[in-house]
Parts: sequence; structure tokens; C-alpha cells
Amino acid sequence: MKSDKRKAMYALTPDRIWDGVSGETRSGVAVVVKGRLIDAVLPVSEVPAGMETAALPECTLLPGLMDAHVHYSSVMGPAFLAAGVTTVRDVGNDLAWILEERERHAKDPSAGPAILCCGHLLDGPRVYWPQMGRAHGTPGEIADSVRRHVEAGVDQIKLYAGVEPPLLKAAVDAAHASGKFVVAHLQTTTAEEAARLGLDEFEHFAGCGVAWRAASEAEDDLVIDLLLERDVIIDPTLVVWDRLGRVLDRSFHHDTRRAWVHPRHLDIWQRYLGRFGPPEYRLRYQGAMAHLKRFLRRSHQRGVTVALGTDTPFPHLVPGMSVHDELAMYTDAGITAVDALRSATSINARVLGIDDRTGSIRPGLQADLVAVRGNPLERIEDIENVQCTVREGRRFEPSALMRDFRTTFDREPDGAVTRDLLDYVDGKLVNRPGS
Repeated sequence: MKSDKRKAMYALTPDRIWDGVSGETRSGVAVVVKGRLIDAVLPVSEVPAGMETAALPECTLLPGLMDAHVHYSSVMGPAFLAAGVTTVRDVGNDLAWILEERERHAKDPSAGPAILCCGHLLDGPRVYWPQMGRAHGTPGEIADSVRRHVEAGVDQIKLYAGVEPPLLKAAVDAAHASGKFVVAHLQTTTAEEAARLGLDEFEHFAGCGVAWRAASEAEDDLVIDLLLERDVIIDPTLVVWDRLGRVLDRSFHHDTRRAWVHPRHLDIWQRYLGRFGPPEYRLRYQGAMAHLKRFLRRSHQRGVTVALGTDTPFPHLVPGMSVHDELAMYTDAGITAVDALRSATSINARVLGIDDRTGSIRPGLQADLVAVRGNPLERIEDIENVQCTVREGRRFEPSALMRDFRTTFDREPDGAVTRDLLDYVDGKLVNRPGS
């Protein structure tokens, strides 16, 4: 049940806490919340007598999770909160709409997670997603578009697949001149070219050829050396490639978490054109998964900064819950559970530029927290067992969030991603990227 505790002071007393940074959990510790903020982290024995206390037996309390690669829709908020996700980065949407949605969520934590946004996908001469994206034919055009987005108030800039090196350089230079971070889904520019041109982060391993094929450690290291030299961040979104490769896999239809997906998005998943194309389309992604995980593991071992995102709402990516799946894929690739969880909390906070206000558990930061039954540092799958989510001091439980979510079924989801995906499954879009 949700209740507004932001003006109250209360203590959460789990069996253990993990602060988002340390290598282990602590027991016998309480987190005191006052209004929107964490007021104190102290021994349970020192909680003041008479203070309201919420016991969380058998639970681990963690920083709220973050999804750094989302295309947000108006109906997703309850699912994200139910999964313990308190912050998302929207990386492609209608500019005016996502700015309004960001403001709505900032004023009302019950609307869903905090949103950081990039506005439109800034694409090359041909736009792949007409609702989410905008086309640019010259370096001057894309630089002007970056400046308009900065003036509108976006948090970061997102470039898309059709941006060739001259356009990418112009966009990066314009963004950096305004102090804005740039993230890209690459295709016509390679990861190596983009790194040399100053890109801050690239998504999906798109444009990184070595990650998609069998390669030696030496071959991987040639690219990784460049990423380290240029301080380029990676956001693998392994889960979207897995889902596109297995879009026909019937096991997803038995996933009870689909209850958190709006009927319109379920309809899009059922009609997604990748289901009906030649098997080579799906087998490409299935065959690439081992290579992508290998490159992720080696990048992490070498010290590349690894963010964590999902690309929800593409097929079989349940909002919020797909973060749990991406965490499991990181550990399957050989990353420890604690390092995977850091990517979803404190590292994502640093990548998003908000680590001074959220992403870890310490006094003075926002009370963005999630309590899960079990210990995900020992069993990553325990991250699924969400008992309670706290966003800016306000507590939510999944059962009440589900009631809120069901009220959205009588209206169409708002947001550019739904309109683009509907046009795609209806066969109205051409010039889609190859990955």
C-alpha cells in the first residue's frame, strides 16, 4: 500500500543493507528517512524510541535501481516502481512530451520513476523512427538541433544510427560546448570513430564490430584500449538482443510479469515484424549473444565503465522487470553480482550525472530505495523479490501499484515510442536500422 511519508520521519529496519558501493552488506543497521531524504544510517539499537519503524524481515535494502536506456510511455510508471526502479533515462521521445512527463514525475513520485531525458533521437538524413527521431542532413543542422534541445532543458543528448562521422562530430562539439553528455546508438559511424570524435557513451554494442563476432583477447583489447583512453562508457542492453533473437520463444508467454505490460504493448509484441521474417534475422542475434557477453566481460575486467539499460518497451522487455533480467545477463557473462548491482545503482547515477543526489545509501541523498526478500549479492535472482520501493521518501508496495496500473487499460499509452512501434508493426515504416 502506498502512503505519503515525505513529511514524516521513519526508520526502515531490514535484515541487511547494501549501500550501492561496498563489496558486502551490513546487518543490524537502520535507514532513517526524513521527508524526501535519507537522514541517517545507524545501528538499529540507536533508532529513537517512539519513531515509526517499518520492519523488513528477511530483506536486503538497496539503493533504488536505475534503467539507463528507456523509451518511456505514460503507462509504465507503476511497473517501474514495482520492480524497484526509481530513476530512468529516456533516450528517445517527443521532446515537448518527455519534458512535460519529467516535470509531472518530479512533482508526483507516485506517477513513476524520476526521469532524465534526451528529447528526440537526433538522426542522419533519413529518420528511422519518425515520432521519436528528427532528420539532419548537414553538420550545421544537427548542431542547431543540439542547441535547441539544450535550450529546451534536456539532461543529455542522444544521437541515432544514421549519424555519420561529420554529423557526429558537429553534434558532440555543440553538446560539449553546452556541458551536455552525448550518448549514441551507432551504425553508420563505428565505435572506434565515435570514440575518437569525443562520444561519451554508446549503446547496444552497435557499431562495435569486434563485439559481435568471435575474436581473440588481443582483438578485443585494441578496441578496449581506445575506450579506456577516451573514457567512453558502454551500455550493452544485452537483454534487447536476446529478446529480438528469441522473439518467437513461447516461454515468454508464460512469464507472469507480462501482467505489468499494457495491452497495447502486448499487441505490438505479438505483431512485431521480426516474428515473421526469415530465421536469419533471429539467428543473427541468437548467435551473437556469446560474443557480446565475452566482450562485456573483458571490457569490465579492463576497467571500462559499464552502465545498465534495457531498451524497454521492445518485445518481451517488461518495464522495470527487464532490469532484473539485464542484471542476470551481466552475471551470466562473468560479472559478479555486486558489480552488476553497482552498474544499476551507483555507476548509473554517475553516468547520468546525479550521483550527488541518488544512487547510494548515505545521509543527505534522496530516499530512493528498494527492499527485496533475500540477498541479491549472493543470488542475483533475489532482486526480483521486491517487497517495497521508496521514491523520494514515499513508500510503495507492488499490490497497490498493480491496482493503479490496471486503471490505465482503458486508454491508449501516450508517448512517441508507442506510435512509432504501431506504425512499424502496421508496415508503415521503412529505412529501419539493421540493428
